[in-house]
Amino acid sequence: MAVYQDVARILEQEIRENLVSGDYLPSEAELARRFSINRHTLRRAVDQLVDAGMLLRQQGKGTLVVEHALEYNIGARARFSEALEAMGHTPVSEVIGRRVLVADERFARASGMPAGTPILQVDTLRSVKGKPVNLISHYLRREAFPGLETDYRGGSLHAHIEQHHGIKLVRKQALISTTLPGKRDAELLQYPRHMPVLVVKSNNVRSGTDEVLEYSLSRGRADCFEFRVQPGITDLPDGEPTP
Repeated sequence: MAVYQDVARILEQEIRENLVSGDYLPSEAELARRFSINRHTLRRAVDQLVDAGMLLRQQGKGTLVVEHALEYNIGARARFSEALEAMGHTPVSEVIGRRVLVADERFARASGMPAGTPILQVDTLRSVKGKPVNLISHYLRREAFPGLETDYRGGSLHAHIEQHHGIKLVRKQALISTTLPGKRDAELLQYPRHMPVLVVKSNNVRSGTDEVLEYSLSRGRADCFEFRVQPGITDLPDGEPTP
């Protein structure tokens, strides 16, 4: 085994056992002295972990730890936040943007909402233990949720809607794919641009009807979740999209 591979193996083990997402590695100079190697060899070792999606170089800041997986049961009917809370995690949802737009023909085909419909877009960033795990763009029929654009400040959006508007949203269908993240998404997720994100496009309807009130686009870190499929359970969970 080459020296840089041996160093990469040791660093990987230490990251998994002693570090969490959001921690930074010691400087290259410090690590090179520790392993008695030159900085070129040290960079090759770190490059191996960057390519594996465990580390992310941030210019002017250092090398960030970005890897750790959570298990998620896609057969559960609980909301995303409730499912993580049941596993002992406390997810945080932060509103990072909102705007009003009008549905065009392309959006109408994807969402199931008529062209010309006024839409409220709310963008949220979800984090677990300080680690960003997914971004969701929620596109909601504006007239169905008066006051939402000012009243909702974070947390579970669907729980807020159910509590303040008396509407339960359930998923009618979901399309799942992968793509490489854009620059802004990668920065917000603290995630390498060469690693794919999991994309979930959901059409959410008012419970008991076929009336689409929300279309959501979720971009989640593919390294954050291990999905468990239980035999006999085929539906995706109601409520907010999984990452």
